[in-house]
Amino acid sequence: MHYTIRDIARRAGVSKSTVSRYIRGERDKISPSTQEIVSKVIQELDYRPNQVAVGLARGQMPTVGVVVSDISNPFSSVFMKGIFDACAERGQSTAFAISGGSIKRERDIIKNFGSSSVDRLIIQTCGDNEKFLSGLDSQKTVIIDRPLKKDLFSTVTSDNYDSTLNAIRYLQHQQCTPIAFVTLDLKSVTTRSIRCDAYLDAVKDQQEPLVVSFDTADEADGKLLSLFVSGRRPKGVFTSNGEALKIFLKFARKHHIAIGRDVGVISFEDWDWMEFLNPAITAVRQDSYKMGYVSAKTLLEGATLVGHKPETHIIQSKLVIRDSTALR
Repeated sequence: MHYTIRDIARRAGVSKSTVSRYIRGERDKISPSTQEIVSKVIQELDYRPNQVAVGLARGQMPTVGVVVSDISNPFSSVFMKGIFDACAERGQSTAFAISGGSIKRERDIIKNFGSSSVDRLIIQTCGDNEKFLSGLDSQKTVIIDRPLKKDLFSTVTSDNYDSTLNAIRYLQHQQCTPIAFVTLDLKSVTTRSIRCDAYLDAVKDQQEPLVVSFDTADEADGKLLSLFVSGRRPKGVFTSNGEALKIFLKFARKHHIAIGRDVGVISFEDWDWMEFLNPAITAVRQDSYKMGYVSAKTLLEGATLVGHKPETHIIQSKLVIRDSTALR
């Protein structure tokens, strides 16, 4: 059933103008007790305000600001489309900005957004910025992809732990053991550390953990070479994302290590080119479009509710099996 402001006002025992002020965000003109009553009725009726009308009443169209850490990653461009589509359906404009993995730039972008018409935020944080982010309005901020260490905001992310655990177990089933976990820096990006935790749990009591973490391709080459010439040479490799896979493939080609013959490989993230390699790469495919769409939907439908508690939405991924894990 479609409810109106009149219905809310009648049930709450207040005037229509009071409800309108509440929805427009003019809550300094409403007593806390009345705000609580109106909020409760809105939740009971599952009322969703027309955001276009709200924007016009404010004299402006509200804008959703999106802070993206890494635009070079195909994953990011797809979730950006999901955000754009969800916002467009609800009459919201969007403003996208790229931090490029810089903490300072991320802060500057958010500050600049705060001084403009942007009144809600979706953030793919570059990491190590939690203290600054904690000062943002939890009702007007959603974190996408990379969860914070504390549950400060509603968050939309992949099933990083479960999908990694499933992938490692598949390598074990294929007898691609021992297995190495290959990743860029583990410290700043929470998704990488979550995936590493799943790897450690999967190999516990079965093998010595083989975690290769690096900051640069040159550093990776040295560390990987030391591992592959040692008595711990892996028969399986799990890369924490597409960028780590590219670095491992470059290493394997340089040192004449045959993917699918000498070592089985799975990547977290399924970039388009992975299926066209020979052999094609088995990969964890994230539903990045859905992550973006749900992020915007969560932000726009939850932002008007007083007492709205942060919630985490886990978007399921899929293991796409290809030839890189069929050791011959």
